[in-house]
Formats: sequence, structure tokens, C-alpha cells
Amino acid sequence: MNNEQIYEIPEISDIRLLDIDTDAEWDKLSSQLGFKRKTKILRIDMLIKIAAAVLIVVGLGTLINSSINNSGISTFSAQNAPVETVVEHSTQISLNCNSSITCNSKQKGVFSVDLKGEAYFDVEKNPERTFEINTQDLTVVVHGTSFNICEDNEATIVTVTSGVVEVISKTDGKSVTITKDKQLTYNHNGFDVKTVDNFNNIAWKLKEFKFCNTPLAEIMEQLSKAYGFTYNFENPESKDLRISGSFSNQKLESIINILNQTLDETDIVNNAEGVYTVKTR
Repeated sequence: MNNEQIYEIPEISDIRLLDIDTDAEWDKLSSQLGFKRKTKILRIDMLIKIAAAVLIVVGLGTLINSSINNSGISTFSAQNAPVETVVEHSTQISLNCNSSITCNSKQKGVFSVDLKGEAYFDVEKNPERTFEINTQDLTVVVHGTSFNICEDNEATIVTVTSGVVEVISKTDGKSVTITKDKQLTYNHNGFDVKTVDNFNNIAWKLKEFKFCNTPLAEIMEQLSKAYGFTYNFENPESKDLRISGSFSNQKLESIINILNQTLDETDIVNNAEGVYTVKTR
């Protein structure tokens, strides 16, 4: 096995559409939603958007609203799948698995959110109030922007996809302002800010991946977080295979199929529901 080779994933126009039967998918979707079929032609991107909307509705069904009361405090949590909720009229919050938020609107002019875990925020701009998110170590203040916050035992990472946010340390009060395409990491060493040219770390929300000479082990790790599966390598050498390419709003089965077509001597096999093995052919 030649570990120095970099595998380039072809553009979607250069490969077969992975056995996607758009007519069958449309018939199935339209029967569920009560649509009438008017034409046999349906653009793939439109089908993806409709399917995504259906998935959001289904995802909302798994949202646990553990507490809503008249005191201005509400708590939401997600368990085994990412879910979405809307607060403060048009502000959208997407919770990743095993995460929770507590919203507090009691203080006039301030809407605060206590976060445990990971969440993506699309905050509606409102000059009449401050929107802030509190983690164990940080306070993030925003006035209309989109960003992701992920906290664990080692660090808290804030990734901005649009707008501007201010990040304040609860330890010493120091603050950093970050803008679009910037990522801040906060740990015992303090703040570290860098520019990011891809958002693989928040692909669980965006379902957008960009890989450039990326080891297969890292790709499998990113995919497992976004699609909720476990994996193992039969041959440790396969971890170092390098791949360049991108995926946008594709099903896991399609991504795995493309990887298998791209790699010369390696297959990614679904052994059981939610369990994949990377093995040598």
C-alpha cells in the first residue's frame, strides 16, 4: 500500500449519481407531504432542500422541552440526534447530540443562554437587546450573527460563519472580538484565534466537508460526528491514506460510496447498523 499517494475525489459531474432514483424519491416524498406530481423532472438540489426540510421537522420531534414557564426561563436538550428550536422570535439554535441550553429573558434588554455541550446559533439582530451565551469558562456576546460553540473538558471552541462576536473570559475578564471565518480556542493557555478555510468541525450542522490532503482517519472521525456512527480500522496503515475533495449535503451512503470508488485498495464496509470497518481489499 502506497501511503504517499493523495487520492483526489472527482467532481460529482464526473461520477455516476450513486444510484439515486430521483423519480422514486419524489414519489415517496410527495406521497408523504400530499404533493401532486406535475413533472418527472426534479432538480437534485431542490430534492435535497425538500428532504432537509422534512428532516428538520422530524428532528424537532426529538427535542425535549424539559421546562417552559412564565418566569422567562426555558430549558431544551438534545439526546441522540441534533435538534433545532427557535427563541426570541427568529433566533434559531441547533443543539448537537448530548447538549442542552437554558434560556433566560427575565433581565430587561438581555437574552441569555447557558450552554452545555455544543450548539450552532443563528441570532436575529435586535438593537434593543443583548444576546449572550454562557459556558463554564466564557461569555459570548452577539448582536446578530451565526456561529458555533463547542465546549468539552479540554477547551471551548467558537467558530464564526457570519457577523461579529465578542468572547469574554470569566477567569480574568479579558475579551477578544472575532469575525467571519475566524475560530477561537480557549483553554488553560488562554485565547488562540485563527482563520479557517473549512468548517469540518461544525459539519454536524452544515453537512459541508472540505478535505485537502487529509488522513482517512481524520475523515472518518469527522464523518462519524456528523452522521452518528462508529468505525474501526482493520489495517492501521489505512489511517494514513490521504484524500482531497469536498462533500455538500450528501447522504452518508453516498459519501462512503465515493470514498470506496476513490481509494485503490481500501473499502469502507457497513458491518452492522451504525458500525463501519475500513479494510484492505
